[in-house]
Amino acid sequence: MPTGSTVFLVFTGVVTFAVVLQTIVLVVFAVAAKAAQAKIMEQADRLQSEVHTIVESSANIMETLDDLTPRMRAITENVQKATDTLRNQVNHIDGVVTDVTGKTRTQVSRIDSMVTDTLDGIARGTRTIQDNIMAPLRQIGGWMNTIRATLDLLRGGGGSDRRSDRRSRRYDEDY
Repeated sequence: MPTGSTVFLVFTGVVTFAVVLQTIVLVVFAVAAKAAQAKIMEQADRLQSEVHTIVESSANIMETLDDLTPRMRAITENVQKATDTLRNQVNHIDGVVTDVTGKTRTQVSRIDSMVTDTLDGIARGTRTIQDNIMAPLRQIGGWMNTIRATLDLLRGGGGSDRRSDRRSRRYDEDY
């Protein structure tokens, strides 16, 4: 049987071996952690530089927007003023067109009535001329034919004169 010192020695050896093994494992973990930390720091630096670039770009965009904001406000105000002016002009033109259209309708109505009255007057004048001048002329022409025919009969032609027949036919055709 082993003595207490041997057990103590074996126990101490095992504990020492366990402590050394634990130390080696901790050192390996420390080295692995250091490598992981280096990689993480490298990634953090790269991420920081990218974020820094993005932040700078954002700052440039913000400065540009700050510069453009007054211009955009001015453009918006100008467009609004132009729209208001255009709307007022369109309303004014609409009023003028409505007024001109009304006046044109009135004048067209007046011209229509004037032309109608003129044409009616011309028609009345034509009827008057036909009734008062042409009818008596036709009657005179008829009397003249009668007189001519009577003279022809009295001269003894008895209607055999072809020349007088042609004349009287021509005169009848004219009227």
